[in-house]
Amino acid sequence: MRIAIAGLYEEVNTFAVETMGLARITGSFATGFQKFSGDALVARTKGTRTYMGGYLDALGERADIEIVPLTVWMFGAGPTIERAAYEEMKKELLDGFAAAMPIDAVALQLHGAAIAEGIDDVEYDLTAAIRKLVGPKVKMVCSTDLHGNVTDGFLEQMDLITTVVHYPHIDEYDAAYRAGKLLPDMVDGKVQPVGRFEHLPFIMQMCSTMEGTLFEPIRKKVEEFSKRDGIIEFAYFYGFPLTDISFNTATVNCWATSEDLAASTAREFASWVWENRRSFVVAPVPAAEAVQAALTALAAQGRVKPDEASTPSGLEEALARLATPPADQLRFYGFLPDAKTPGPVVIAEKSDNPGCGAPGDSTHVLWELLRNRVQQAAVSSIRDVETVQQAMKAGVGAIIDVVLGGKLSKQSGEPVRGKAYVKTISDGRYTTVSPMGLGGKIDMGPAVGLMIDGVDVAVISGGMQPFDNGQLRMVGFDPRDYRIVVVKSANHFRAWWTDVASQIIDCDPPGIASNDLTTFVYSRKTRKLFPLDADAVYPESSARA
Repeated sequence: MRIAIAGLYEEVNTFAVETMGLARITGSFATGFQKFSGDALVARTKGTRTYMGGYLDALGERADIEIVPLTVWMFGAGPTIERAAYEEMKKELLDGFAAAMPIDAVALQLHGAAIAEGIDDVEYDLTAAIRKLVGPKVKMVCSTDLHGNVTDGFLEQMDLITTVVHYPHIDEYDAAYRAGKLLPDMVDGKVQPVGRFEHLPFIMQMCSTMEGTLFEPIRKKVEEFSKRDGIIEFAYFYGFPLTDISFNTATVNCWATSEDLAASTAREFASWVWENRRSFVVAPVPAAEAVQAALTALAAQGRVKPDEASTPSGLEEALARLATPPADQLRFYGFLPDAKTPGPVVIAEKSDNPGCGAPGDSTHVLWELLRNRVQQAAVSSIRDVETVQQAMKAGVGAIIDVVLGGKLSKQSGEPVRGKAYVKTISDGRYTTVSPMGLGGKIDMGPAVGLMIDGVDVAVISGGMQPFDNGQLRMVGFDPRDYRIVVVKSANHFRAWWTDVASQIIDCDPPGIASNDLTTFVYSRKTRKLFPLDADAVYPESSARA
């Protein structure tokens, strides 16, 4: 039995004004680009807690299966893919399938929210082309992210779609393993899943499914439905809200032993979500409020520094301090961690999450730390290639005049101008220790560790969110040294930081990955969507063009 594995995994934020061509995708560290083909695909992903790692393990359990590794394209969330770039990636994938024929089955890694110029539904376009090439009898499965905006056209191409259940996505491996485990039995005719999508008029924010978080009840309900008799695969697409397309909604993904069971189960779950929809909406928290909340938490722990302000200073005072770094900070830095000391308070700057297509160079929270004279704090991270190159040229121990961040988006805030001390220089490479993507090799490009008025900042070349403490580690910062750590991530950081942080505070200043959906214009919306429209109605027709 010959089974081909391949993929094109990308999430697009259409509110990013630029587009993404092949030069940007493959030629810089800005997208977290990875591409593996043939034997290299197996070598780089086998043994990892990733989609491809799951496929390889599941399919490798049967001696009669020949795994045919083609190509997988993976790059971090970003702006719309240029049409020519998509067509080239698509052609390479199709050429691979054509050369691999005959095959008995296909296992794909897709995201569910890829968009190219003129093609809003890349998942449908790509799978339809693969289906046309391999024919109707070849079984096709795919594993996807739960932030997909998916259509019935995509569903019709597939024989099974498995979806991650957790956010952070600690179960990418598991989703692919489920599909890979079922696929040989589907080829042998032992199981024939029947799928149904049920679409809700609900555009959902980017919130975690972990214990004690807003979407935990949804995740638990998904797990409950998955155990029902006759249900083969059950999951929930929360959708990706940062896209202005006509089918940006949440969708139930149900595969069962019969069409009636799949449809009725999907509708039942959708009705439950709709009845509870108001409890699945969260108000955004501005940067100033988040930093004050962090200082309040530190005060409760008895860890506030004497010179930290209960009322923040003005911008001019902060700039004056930045003009002349204190001599004692230059002579001595670093701290002696105490095993009894609580972990840092973590501020998640969700609106500048590169994992949602934001540039990762926002200064909103950094400015609040500076205005409050916060010491023993770290920012993971700010993307600024110019500052990285400047610091590398000056060398470790140098004091440089920086214009840091605030360059890549109108919503990124004002650059931080002042003196910075170059603490470290790094190649930007590290291995993921988070349960999400455990063992994955990350290359952020050249990076530096700067100290600015008592705040340590990891300044990076690439635009990728931190899943764990890796962006701090790669520039020599020990997370245990800090009382406050800022991460540019919506939720994936929680997979590692939840057990380390003394408290986590979500923060949502201006940014193109904001959870404040009222800041975006959905010009292509074709019907009323909750919570943008309080009078949205369900059930409604779920047919898609």
